[in-house]
Amino acid sequence: MMYNSYYRPSHTNIVLKLILINFAVFIIELFIPSGYMTYYFGLIPRLVIGKYYYWQVFTYMFLHGGWMHIFFNMFALYIFGIEIEYYWGSKKFLEYYLICGLGAGIISLLTYYNSPIPIIGASGAIYGVMLAYGLLFPERYLYLYFFIPIKAKYLVIMFVIFEFFAGISGGGDHVAHFAHLGGLLTGFIYLKWPLIKSKLHIRKSVIGGNRNKWKDNYDEYDSEVDRILKKASVYGVDSLTPDEIETLRKARNK
Repeated sequence: MMYNSYYRPSHTNIVLKLILINFAVFIIELFIPSGYMTYYFGLIPRLVIGKYYYWQVFTYMFLHGGWMHIFFNMFALYIFGIEIEYYWGSKKFLEYYLICGLGAGIISLLTYYNSPIPIIGASGAIYGVMLAYGLLFPERYLYLYFFIPIKAKYLVIMFVIFEFFAGISGGGDHVAHFAHLGGLLTGFIYLKWPLIKSKLHIRKSVIGGNRNKWKDNYDEYDSEVDRILKKASVYGVDSLTPDEIETLRKARNK
C-alpha cells in the first residue's frame, strides 16, 4: 500500500539519534585543531590504501564541512528518514542507513583511490534514504526548492541523472558526486536483493542441469512468486505473510 498523504510519527528513535550524533561530532570538530578530525576520520583514499586507515570508510559519514553542510544533510535525513523508520522499524532503518553510507564510502575509495582530498558528510547514506523514499512512496508529492511540487519517484530520477553527469564531468565543485551515486547504488542493491537473489538461484538451477525440472514447475508458481518477490523488494521481507514465505520456500525447492 502506498500512502497518499504525509504521516509524521511523534518520535523516531534512530533518525533523531543520528541527527544528534552528527551535530555532536560537528561541535567536537569546532573545538579540535583545524584538520585533525578530517585527517584521521574523514575518508582520504590515499591514507586508507597507503596507511590502512580502514575505519575512515565508516567514520567519514559523521563529519561535515560547515553549518550549511550539516544543516541540509540533517534536514534531508529528517524529512525522508522518519517516515521510512516508522514504516520499516528502527533496526532495519539503521542497518540500511549505515550500509548505504559504507557503500558510498567504498565506491568513493575505488573511484578516487589515490586522492589526498578528504571526503566527509552523510550525503551518501542520505541519498540511499532518498532512493528508498522514492520507491516506497513514489506518488508522494514533494516540494523542490520548497515551492515546486514534484512526485518522489521523479525527484529521485532527477537526482540520479544530475549526480551521474556531475560525476563524469569532473567539475571543480568540490562535491563527491560518486559518493552520492554510491549511496544510491548500494541502496538499490539492498532493496532489490531478494529479487536479485531469486534470479541468481533460478540461473544456477538452469546451469546446473535442472532446466527441464524447473520449467515443468515454474509456470505453476510464476505469477505468484513474482508478486511476492516484488512485495519483498519494496516493503521488505518482514512484510510477507507466513503463507507467502511458504510459497517462496516451495518455489525455491522446485
